[in-house]
Formats: sequence, C-alpha cells, structure tokens
Amino acid sequence: MTANQESLSILCLGVDLPWVAKVCRDEELNVDLKELPWSEAASAQLQDLTQDVVLVGASAFRQWRDWAQAVVLRPVIVVAEKIEDGLVTAALRWGALDALSTKDEGRLGARLQGIAYRRVGRELAGEILSYLEESVLIARSRPNDGYDIIYRNPACVRRMGAVNGHSGDRLLCLSPGPRTDMRKLDEIRHELRAGHPVRAELIDYRSDGEMLWTEFSAAPLSVPGYWVAVSRDVSRRHESEDNAQRLRELVIKSQKHENTAVLAAGIAHDFNNILTGIVGSAELARMALPPEHAVQADIETIIQASERAAELNRELLDFAGPGKGALEPVYLNSMVTTMLVILRSRMQKSIVVRKALRPDIPPIEADPTEIQQVMLNLCMNASEAMAEAGGTLSITTDRVDIGDDERGRFAYGWPQPGSHAVFEVSDTGCGMDPALTARIFEPFFTTKEGARGIGLSVVLSIVKAYRGGIDIDTSPGGGTTVRIVLPAAPERERRRPEKVQRVREAEHRTILFVDDEEMLRSLAQRALEPLGYRVLVAPDGVEAVRLFRENMTEIDLVVLDLSMPRKGGEDAFKEMHALDERVPVLLCCGYDEASAREKTRGALFAGYLAKPFGVGTLIETVRATLAKAVS
Repeated sequence: MTANQESLSILCLGVDLPWVAKVCRDEELNVDLKELPWSEAASAQLQDLTQDVVLVGASAFRQWRDWAQAVVLRPVIVVAEKIEDGLVTAALRWGALDALSTKDEGRLGARLQGIAYRRVGRELAGEILSYLEESVLIARSRPNDGYDIIYRNPACVRRMGAVNGHSGDRLLCLSPGPRTDMRKLDEIRHELRAGHPVRAELIDYRSDGEMLWTEFSAAPLSVPGYWVAVSRDVSRRHESEDNAQRLRELVIKSQKHENTAVLAAGIAHDFNNILTGIVGSAELARMALPPEHAVQADIETIIQASERAAELNRELLDFAGPGKGALEPVYLNSMVTTMLVILRSRMQKSIVVRKALRPDIPPIEADPTEIQQVMLNLCMNASEAMAEAGGTLSITTDRVDIGDDERGRFAYGWPQPGSHAVFEVSDTGCGMDPALTARIFEPFFTTKEGARGIGLSVVLSIVKAYRGGIDIDTSPGGGTTVRIVLPAAPERERRRPEKVQRVREAEHRTILFVDDEEMLRSLAQRALEPLGYRVLVAPDGVEAVRLFRENMTEIDLVVLDLSMPRKGGEDAFKEMHALDERVPVLLCCGYDEASAREKTRGALFAGYLAKPFGVGTLIETVRATLAKAVS
C-alpha cells in the first residue's frame, strides 16, 4: 500500500504496540495505531470505535469474549505468544477473523493487507451504492429489540431523512403513514423476527410526508444479526397500472353501452313495425265505421296509446345512437336562456337557479333538439337531487382548448383536440358515492321509483355522437357537478344534400311497397288500393329487385324499408337505381331522416316516411312524393 493512500486504523487491546508497528512497516502498510489498555471500564468505549481492525491479546480475549461480540463491529484478530487449540477454537467460534502467534508476523501482515484491500473494496462499493436510485440500508439486530443502522446510501438518507431511534420499520426503509397496510406491516415484522427474508410492496411516506408505493426486500446476511434492506419507488408503475385499469374499465363500460344500444335499436325497429300495424289498423277501422259508432272511443284510445308508445320508442332510438337532424350552429348561451323557461316551470320553488354564461364561447354544430335534451336531462336530474331540502342549481358555460395529452382525462368520451364549448351543471344536493357514480350512465339504471333510467344514457349517447366528453365531480353530501365539452363548429357553411326531382306523368299509379313485416304490407294494400293505387308488395330486397325488374315501366314509386333479411334496403336501392334511376324511392324506417341518410351513405331518396306511421301519414306522403316527381 503506498503512502498516499488512506491509512489503515488498528486498535491494539492487550497487544504489544511496537511489535504491531514493526509488522506494518515490513508490509509497507500505512497505518494509524491506537492502544487501549484493557479494563472492564474500557468496554463502554468499544461502541464508538471507528478502527478498521481490532488486535486483542489472549488474556484480554478470555475476559471480554462473553459480552464484546454485541458491541464490536470490526474484524477481530486474537494474538498470543503461544497458540493453543482451545484458544483457536474459542476465537473462531466467537467470530474472530483469525487467532495467531506473535511469532507468525507474516501471517499477521497478510491478514492486515487483506483487510486493507477489503476496506478499499467497501469504499468502492459504497461509492457505487451512492449512484443507485434504490434505497440501501444495512442494520444489525439489537439484543433486546429493534436495530442499529450500520449503513445508508444517499438515496436512503434523502428518503428517510434524519433517523434517531431505530425500529423494525427503519430496517425496511419504511415510514408508515395513514394509508400504510398495518396488517401487512405486522406480518413483515413477524417474518423478520423469525429471521426469514421478506419481499413486499407497501404504501410508504417520504420524510416530507409525500406518499409513495415502495417495493422492498430484506434478508439476513451471513454474519449473524446483520441485515440488508433494499427498497425502490414504484409509484409510477402503480400509476401506469391504475391508468391501464381505468382505461380497461372505460372500454368495458363503452362496450357495454354499445351492446345495449345495439339491442335497443333492434327492439325499437321491431316495435316500430308492430306500432305501425296497430296504428294503421286502428285508423282503417275508424275510417270504416260511422263517427257515432260505439267503438270509435276505443279506437281513439288505441291510437293515443300507440302514440305514447311511439314516443318511448323514439327515446330508445335516441339512446341506441342519436341521429342528428338538421345540423346547424348552436349557441349554448341562447339555448340555456330558452331552456330555463321550460325548466323553472318543472322545478321546486325551493330551488334557486344561478347562471354564469361566458359571452365569447364558440358555437357548436349540432341538432338543437338534442342539445336541449342534454341540458334538460342534466338540469332535471340536478333539481331532483335537491327536491326535498331545496338548494342551488348553477349553470355555467365556458370555452376550453383540449390538447392531445388531455383527451384521456374525461370520465366518459374521448374529445378531439381543439377548441370546445363547455356546459356545466352543479347542484348542492346529496351527492353520490363512487359506486353509484360509476353506474349513473348505465342504460335503465335508476334510483328513482317509477323512472325508466334512460335519460342519462341518452345524454351520454348524444355527447359521444358529437365526439364530446363528460366529467363528474361528486361526493356524498357534497353535491354534484357534471361538465360537458362539445367541439366548436368549424368556420364554414355545411353543404346540404341535393334533393332529387323527377318529371314523369302517368294516369294510373303503381306502387312497390317493400317491407319484411306481413302486417305492414297488408296495411299498405288496404290503405292505398281503395284510393285507386295498384300496390305490389315484396318481403325483402331480393324479391323487390325482381319485381322492379319485371315491372319497372309501370312502377311510379317504391316505398322501401331499410332493415330487411336477405338483402337490405340500401343494396336493393342501388340495384333498382341502376336499372332505372328515374323511379322515385321513398325511404321508410324507424330512424330520423338525417340518420337514415347517414346510414345509406347519402343515397338520393325522393322522400322519407318515419315509422311508426298512420294511414293518413302514409297516404299524404305517397301523394306528396308522386306530386313532386311529376312537377
């Protein structure tokens, strides 16, 4: 070892100091020698020693070996003028590094050289550990309980701060707090006391009180009573896992909503056909009987009940996928003012309405009826939350720019980047717990007796259809705030679909009526044939194309259902249009006109007949379409 290296510190306890100095000179060791005369009073000083090695004489060793092991942390070499087997055995069992004779100077020199090199290795290891982000701690078990900390790397010091008392928690680099799993911590303590290695994850707290997730492991070392603990911050991984779980839940929730929407659309389609048959048959019966007939009142009841059922069916279709009517710029501030006139008449007088409308919010491009439905549904839900005790209903409008990194923060929806208009409804009602909040947009879920539970589902469908987003802030007893963002309208005028006009004259009218419901085909024949129309009927697109090909010189109008087996209305229209594009086709389905055109990719139909329809509506629509075709 060269002179410029840090010296090796040696404590001589009952050993001849000049002899030790001579051995070190012969080995060219740079040493710092210290002598401590042996006495029982000297034992108190041993705990504070910082020497690299302790040389103890045989006589002193026999007196202190029963208690010195608990306080001496450095390597110990027992030195005697004459080595006996009993002394060697006792020294090694006690934990000494070696037991040697004063005549064996070379062996002592080799031992001291080895200790010096190991110390350099420890210093290098300590330097390496200082670069680690993980917290590393080495500790020694106390005889009674707890631990003394022998070493902490800088990461551990930064995380734990100053350490005075040393407990079982400190062995694991832990600082338990309010959210730490104390049951798991007790299990860990039990395993450590039993001398078993431990590996676990827990919520921990930094010295400044910040919470984090910690992954740590602790294991006993080869020297009895010594432990090493390594821990690292895994909060980012837990945050990523939480975000991934949240995304999975959103996907499942979205799929659940979409699956229910598909089911609702199918039910609504079939229900429309049934209602059309009921309404049409009732109207035919009413037309066949004199006005004063006794059953006219019952027929009127049937028609009115069918109309109420049709309204409910339209709500189902809105939930299944709201169709946009005429899209136009919608100004939320103006709509709020109009909506409040309706709202105040339906709310309790104990509810105070406040509004804060930002004047410069951009318009959105939407169907005004749908946006009004969103506003009314949210405001009515808020007012019902305050129905018993009263409260304040606050309506706010605002504008916000959403970046790419902000799209995923909404509880529902995935808004596109760009400028958005904001509509926010807050109440001071009872609020909701997380379990209830997670279900409020589920189809048919409700906490109100007698309610249908599709109002908020329709809200979600409309917002998602316009590529908006929804956020909810609520807690039990803390009221609820629902915030909706909708994309601003583009700065351009929308081009509307061109409408078909066709010139054709004929003395006799032939109509091809295409629908998969026998009841509706029969209704069309019974309603139109008495008026002089010739009605051909087809149950699906395949049969419709065949009849059209055979009779296209005579057919003046096609009434075409959109959803049918074998071949749907869209494909049938394309084939008939290719055969003779002059024949007008009247689209008949349960969707609103804009949605129907969107589903048929802008096909140029001559008109639209919404299901369910009555006999009068069928006749008037047929007449108007034919008149337009020949004008």
